[in-house]
Amino acid sequence: MFKKSRGTRSVIALLIMLFSGAAHAAWKPEKPIEFIVATAAGSGVDTTARTMQNILQTSMLVTVPIVVVNKPGGGATVGMQYLAQHDRDGHKLLIQTSTGLLTHAAGTLPLNYFEFAPIASLISEPIIALVRVESPIRNGGDFISRLKADPAGASVALATARGNAFHMAAALVARGTGVDPRKLLVVTYNSSGQAVNAALGGHVDTVWATAGNVRGLVDSGKLRVIGVAAEKRLGGAFSTAPTWKEQGANSVVDLWRGVLGARNLGAAEIAYWDEVFARMVKTKAWRESLDQNLWVDSYANSAATGAQHKKEFEVMRAVLKEIDIAK
Repeated sequence: MFKKSRGTRSVIALLIMLFSGAAHAAWKPEKPIEFIVATAAGSGVDTTARTMQNILQTSMLVTVPIVVVNKPGGGATVGMQYLAQHDRDGHKLLIQTSTGLLTHAAGTLPLNYFEFAPIASLISEPIIALVRVESPIRNGGDFISRLKADPAGASVALATARGNAFHMAAALVARGTGVDPRKLLVVTYNSSGQAVNAALGGHVDTVWATAGNVRGLVDSGKLRVIGVAAEKRLGGAFSTAPTWKEQGANSVVDLWRGVLGARNLGAAEIAYWDEVFARMVKTKAWRESLDQNLWVDSYANSAATGAQHKKEFEVMRAVLKEIDIAK
């Protein structure tokens, strides 16, 4: 029989300790997961969260219940403050847009965005401007003409706060056509759904949203797209809608959606969610959701997402200062 030397026993003991430590370090959820949405039900990000919830549950990628909790208000501030109450908790995830980062760039977020754990980037969507079909504003040119005559002459409805991506898209249209973007009449709502309903009811002149959130209303002819804040035109029902660049305004703004974790989240929790979302974006159900909602795949893992956010923060800060929104 092979006789173990003292050195061999030490190596074996060390290996046992290492493997035991690795096993101990592994993490998986033991109670229901909360997907926190910083807008009201019916918004684009709410739809994203519920799509993720369904896919993760039906595919058994997450075996504990997942609930969607809506915490609207303050340009993602309310949602982030709720997440901030659960430091180190891998059971709470904020399904976010760029709004939280924009609010931080504007200097109005009462938290440090970069103290939270980046988990994943998932999709991006170009921002579009729409009017109800009865509106006298027929296209982007009509909207720009109104702004030139009176910067507050055509109201801009959006969710959920001034200074977010929707606001930036409208401000860049104004700035690009010689209109002071600070004078725009901006009306904010707790969700894109509420902003869209205000436009349908004739309470506002334009609504700025993402394509997936208004696709049915465009298909049915209740809303008309007057401008797309993208480098090129979209497909499907939006294929005839010109970009703002085609209409003389250099406004290109994507609204991304991703996942943010709690502050001081452990490496084991981050590794767990990294694997879950890497597997989710490869499922057939997720690929079908991209096509159905006109979402653009922009998946990135935790490390890449964190790097993206830091780079984007600097760009956001510069633009917001230029249009006098950043403090």
